[in-house]
Amino acid sequence: MFDSSTLLAMAAIVLVGMALALSQFCMVRSVLSIRTGDLSPARCVLAISLAIALSLQLLAVVDGGETRPSYTPSIAVVLGGLVFGIAARANGGCFIGTLNELCRGHWRRLYTVAGWILGFALLKVPPLPSHVQRPGEVVVVVLALAGLLLLLSLLAMRRRQEFRPNPALHGLRGGRAWGVMLITGVLTGLLHHSDWPWAPSRLATYLGRALHGEGVPVSAACALLLPLGMVIMHRWRRLVQPKRVVKADLPLLLWGTLMGLGTVWGMGANDGYLFRFLPVGSLHAAVGLTAMSAGILLPLEIAAASKRGSPATVSYTHLRAHE
Repeated sequence: MFDSSTLLAMAAIVLVGMALALSQFCMVRSVLSIRTGDLSPARCVLAISLAIALSLQLLAVVDGGETRPSYTPSIAVVLGGLVFGIAARANGGCFIGTLNELCRGHWRRLYTVAGWILGFALLKVPPLPSHVQRPGEVVVVVLALAGLLLLLSLLAMRRRQEFRPNPALHGLRGGRAWGVMLITGVLTGLLHHSDWPWAPSRLATYLGRALHGEGVPVSAACALLLPLGMVIMHRWRRLVQPKRVVKADLPLLLWGTLMGLGTVWGMGANDGYLFRFLPVGSLHAAVGLTAMSAGILLPLEIAAASKRGSPATVSYTHLRAHE
């Protein structure tokens, strides 16, 4: 029924899902962890994206060159990234992080998933202007990823902070953790190179468009193999703890919808940016990820600023100054 290459690709998707569950991959977590001083989640994200980029360049040499299009950044990308970041922060997780929780039995995440599909159904915009992949842009992206990863690693060394993407998993640390990140990136690069639509946001996009009567390609079903890998990993580690849906979870539908709308505006979610567009040098992904990070941090900065400017804080500061 399936040829050997198809079976290998399907197995690779399951393995990537298992690895993402193992490391508790989540962009929201990685951005917030930097703010609190834990650099491991961010290094995990950067390491996987860098491994994808390097593996794609190696495959390009072997196969005679990549022909992936790159997209020009625009104000819409900034707006979409900000909306996505704010909504993902309120939701408590990005696309991957949300699926991770759903695969652990947190059924409230079905509201978020339904919101994604609704967001893709509500809005459809023309794609950004594209151009042929430029080697210079690829070099800039690879150097930027490597530079950020090196900077965070040096800071971690200075703080004597071991690389532990998932603090709950004591065995995933140091060289073993770096090995998992490398293998995850290489497998993801192979999937990207073969153009398998395995990313969760791609499947949500197809399902949203299906509400308008558009057809869903059969190959889109392979995206279900990613959460299958997550379920396998969580069950193996006995982390599946079903939690029922309550009325208080209903706002997740709104946040999921805004995540979907932000993805359409920005032409990419965090999984598409990190795993698909950024590794091939598309600068709109770099702009979108920056805007997403700002959106994730924005509510915290606003809350901190309002707290600093509150009468109680001002009064306390005034009293301390006169002691």
